[in-house]
Amino acid sequence: MQNKEGNNILSHPDKSQCCGCTACYAVCPEHAISMQPDKKGFLYPQVNNEKCINCGLCIKVCDFKIFHPVSGITDFYAVRQKDENEVALSQSGGFSFALADYILQQNGVVFGCEMLDAQTVIHKAEITREGVYRFRGSKYVQSDMGDCFAQCADYLRSGRVVLFSGTACQVHGLLSFLSQKKVPIEHLVTADLVCHGVPSPKLWKEYIDQWNERSNSKIVKVNFRDKNLFGWASHRESFLHEDSTTTTTNWTNTFYSHVMFRESCHVCPYTTPDRKTDFTLADYWGIAKNAPEFDDDKGVNLLMIHTEKGRMIFEELSSVLDYERTVRETSLQPNLIHPSDKGKGYDRFWKDYAVLPREKFYNKYFFPSKLKVGLMAVKKKINRCVWLPVRAIRKLWRLLCNE
Repeated sequence: MQNKEGNNILSHPDKSQCCGCTACYAVCPEHAISMQPDKKGFLYPQVNNEKCINCGLCIKVCDFKIFHPVSGITDFYAVRQKDENEVALSQSGGFSFALADYILQQNGVVFGCEMLDAQTVIHKAEITREGVYRFRGSKYVQSDMGDCFAQCADYLRSGRVVLFSGTACQVHGLLSFLSQKKVPIEHLVTADLVCHGVPSPKLWKEYIDQWNERSNSKIVKVNFRDKNLFGWASHRESFLHEDSTTTTTNWTNTFYSHVMFRESCHVCPYTTPDRKTDFTLADYWGIAKNAPEFDDDKGVNLLMIHTEKGRMIFEELSSVLDYERTVRETSLQPNLIHPSDKGKGYDRFWKDYAVLPREKFYNKYFFPSKLKVGLMAVKKKINRCVWLPVRAIRKLWRLLCNE
């Protein structure tokens, strides 16, 4: 679909250049843009040419296409709440909820991501601790932003303090939207995540449907990384059914094969520590070498502070935090340096999704037979046996060269 004058977001359609943040949808003065799912289940803007007035705002607001790393000083910390109960309930070190409490104490509003009915992931606003607690936990699926950008603008115009958290593309999209609408942001606090990539919401819903059918028991709650059962460093899902609990790595394994992400994830411009947000959060992988006192498998955040506003808030929160400053060079994770590569089977995965019967597709990619699981385990052990000596020789060579 293309406007005659070619002055809207679909003038040069390229799915790899759309992250689905909804900034174009929210900024349109004529409500001519809607977010519609494609065949894979990812939301993309669609333009009603009867309403479009060719103002070009949807093009100007697209931060994804123009973002460049921000010059300035970014501080790196290993951070964890002092309250062990909060840490146990959090996916990582609990900083995001210390920050949310800080905002709520100022009669503020917190925007975050919640999973509904084990299948639907949405962004929404909350004004109570009980509501914010529903944002806990990782969600390895893209959230539906709905009208969050417009709601955030309304709160800011009314003078409310707002915390907005999400993936980097979502939060930078919000900042661009607010700039275009000339909404004051002195009361806005932003926190984005180090993101690996976002799978399709449709794929996730069908995956849970498959589980429900195969187990003859409805899944009512999902924990993508259950650290209370398996430790912080584990990547095992746990599903609470109506009458039992199941644990698996089926979704996790496919997630890390990089075959089910949105196309834009593989060219993401936000894979840098130099961002426009106040805070960036991640699990602090590599904590053993950077701050070993936190290496106890309970969970710890990598926290990056980009702004003076962020530094001021961190100072006010310091009494409820255990933290240690770390250095940039050893804190960077792969997705702070470059986007996730497409998996080797990316094209085949989506071709199969388009043509295979659903049960056959999910058997192939998410519910492998015991024989296939065994063969994969053997292959992994063989690769480990082959590469361990190679790595040892390389390490010895580096030591000798440095002497």
